[in-house]
Amino acid sequence: MCHGQAVEAFPNAALPLKDVGELASYYFGDEQASRKIAVLPDIYGCNPFYAGLCAHLAQDGAGVYLVDTFHEFGDLPEVTRDAAFARRHNIKDRAFLDQFEKFCADHDVAGVIGFCLGGLYIFDLARRGMKADLLGLYGFPQGMENSEKLPVPFDYLPSVTTPFAMLMGREDVPVGRENVDRLERFAPTSPAMSLKVYEGVGHGFLPMLDSEDAHERAVAEDALAHCVAVARG
Repeated sequence: MCHGQAVEAFPNAALPLKDVGELASYYFGDEQASRKIAVLPDIYGCNPFYAGLCAHLAQDGAGVYLVDTFHEFGDLPEVTRDAAFARRHNIKDRAFLDQFEKFCADHDVAGVIGFCLGGLYIFDLARRGMKADLLGLYGFPQGMENSEKLPVPFDYLPSVTTPFAMLMGREDVPVGRENVDRLERFAPTSPAMSLKVYEGVGHGFLPMLDSEDAHERAVAEDALAHCVAVARG
């Protein structure tokens, strides 16, 4: 599983009233915030983990949109990997990103943070040349199957000119260690990508902020600092 339960290191926050306009989202922070960012969640969608994260990122004055990627398909019938992937397969990736890009332009979004599936979207937003601070955590450089499948990042990374950052765990099972290693080998030929691979952790390491293991907690704190940097600009 990527993320779900609230993290004690984040504020205890509930999801605000959802805006179901052109792109369903929750908003955290001051409506008049001068800097707006967007968070793209993993396949489990919007939940207490993301509510806490967005509330944390809004503390420094940013306005944070938590995008409900799966709004039109409803809540998960059960919080399992199979149910999450079944709902995920209803998303048409290319159409969703077209809509998301328009949303960001309309709302002056200056930064985007994507997790897991959202991390894959970060790769593609960089390919598209989106003018924003782009940060992905545990995205899929080998791509993901979809009825409107996005280009495979491995196939285009050397030609990307829009800067973006990607944070990965060396022992990432869902992405595959072989793909993490391959992405690292790609890095010298992909100058637009700032890649950081954390040793000794796998997929979904940000909730390790609550870990009693000092190394795990240090990894999570470093990853959170990257997220805060996007929020602050």
